[in-house]
Amino acid sequence: MTPLVTIAMPSFNQAQYIEAAIDSVFSQSYTNLELIVSDGGSTDQTPEILGRISADNPRLRWVSEPDDGPADAILKSFSKARGEIIGWLNSDDLYADDAISSMVSGFQNHPDWLMCYGRGEHVDEAGQPIALYPTQTPDAGLKGFEGGSFICQPTVFLKASALVLLGELDRSLKTAFDYDYWIRAFRAFPERIGFLEQTIAKSRLHADCITKTMRATVALEGLALSQRHLGKAQPHWAATFLEELEKELGDDRDSLAREATSFLDQAAAYLTPSDLQQMRWATQQEPRA
Repeated sequence: MTPLVTIAMPSFNQAQYIEAAIDSVFSQSYTNLELIVSDGGSTDQTPEILGRISADNPRLRWVSEPDDGPADAILKSFSKARGEIIGWLNSDDLYADDAISSMVSGFQNHPDWLMCYGRGEHVDEAGQPIALYPTQTPDAGLKGFEGGSFICQPTVFLKASALVLLGELDRSLKTAFDYDYWIRAFRAFPERIGFLEQTIAKSRLHADCITKTMRATVALEGLALSQRHLGKAQPHWAATFLEELEKELGDDRDSLAREATSFLDQAAAYLTPSDLQQMRWATQQEPRA
């Protein structure tokens, strides 16, 4: 049996990477699949690339029109999905060889699974390895999410029925909608989440990726979601952002103090008074020799 697999791909101005992402889908050994690209009205060469590829490959369906961010784009693709098994791959990420066939086999060998994920790795702009993603197995449970998302997003595949059980991604979230979705899955069906001990996908880090360009939003949404789902906002979201900000600004202490103050004003609702005071103090100090 070869169930149909749907890959949802959100896209916006990623012409530099999207062809490689698409190729990583269609070069898979598993061929009973469809790729649905929801492009947010790109102004680069993305529509031309999609048009050219879809002319030769009917397994690609796409639309290019304004959307309300990546969660909205993913949901548009989900709504058109015909597959029994569904994954989503960002337009700057890549699947590893045989990733989809491994996932299909996993679901077939474990009919109770509603969701499955594997190991991922970060790669650079050229697709060269940087580091393994800090993945944990499902037995980490909800407590594992206290340290952040231990699931590399493009490694995740879900049965179509899981999307019905979980409902839609939260469109109000601009960066951490996947973190929110994984926690909801671990709450809804913790015993029905599988794991494959192999590299499934490669997550690309580059200057224009969300992880780099929306770091403050990532941190603020992480604080809010950890408070919502785990009972207490985890301060590491704020601390990590401030550490990255300090590395970036270096000796420009005025800019660091200004940007840190703006961020901490927004994060104050999620931090204890002592954590907030310590972070404010730390960003006002001169760097150590």
